[in-house]
Amino acid sequence: MKNYKVILVGLDGSKNSVNAGQRAIEMAAKLKAKLVLTTVLKPQINVAFGGVGLEPSNLNDGRLADEEKLANENLKKVYEQAKAAGVEDVELKVKVGNPKVELAKGLPAQYQADLIIVGATGLNRVDRLIIGSTAAYVVRNSGIDTLVVNE
Repeated sequence: MKNYKVILVGLDGSKNSVNAGQRAIEMAAKLKAKLVLTTVLKPQINVAFGGVGLEPSNLNDGRLADEEKLANENLKKVYEQAKAAGVEDVELKVKVGNPKVELAKGLPAQYQADLIIVGATGLNRVDRLIIGSTAAYVVRNSGIDTLVVNE
């Protein structure tokens, strides 16, 4: 097994991402690697005005703050599991942006990750049907090793 130094795992609360988190914990503990637990939240477009040409607005700040709080709570649970499994270096990151781009490019560059772990499918089935899965995008565009975890 390659000696990965920084493992980045994308977590969205789906069954496959929970499994990805467990696999990441196992690998980080075994390899003594840094583990970066991350959730990327998509900003919501305000459709009250048709959504045409509108940037994500302050009208969504309350909902986004709630989502960030929930994401942090979920990441802290995985953090505790990682610590209990003996992973010494664990970092949590909640980011707002495009999950595909952030998991494939932004976050790996920020943390100098050499392995990305994602679940095969996430919570957003509509996006997957329309524009393809986040996992497929990350595999095609990250430029670093990517492990896709199925159920």
